[in-house]
Amino acid sequence: MNSYWKIVVLVLVAVMVQSSLAFSPATTQIQTTISSTSQLNLFGAAKDDGSPGDYVCKDCGYVFTKGPAAWAKLDDKYKCPPCGAPKFRFKKVPKGSASGKVDVKKSWF
Repeated sequence: MNSYWKIVVLVLVAVMVQSSLAFSPATTQIQTTISSTSQLNLFGAAKDDGSPGDYVCKDCGYVFTKGPAAWAKLDDKYKCPPCGAPKFRFKKVPKGSASGKVDVKKSWF
């Protein structure tokens, strides 16, 4: 009975090794293809191109007018002065197109 289990274990190990070898090249090829062709911006828009423009808070309408150079120097922890929204909640718009009217929302309800 002891030799029977040794054979079973050897067969299972052989099957596992063979199946892992059979799938690893395909997996590597898929990962390489995905990483080299993916152009998605999963975490927001692409970095600023430096063209003139203002930055408008999507939550309250506050307009940051100091330009792209000053915007780029701001820390990622920058918060909108009126409402406290994080920096990623701002949208770049053409220079002078935003009104600058700020309506501060006191709560969501």
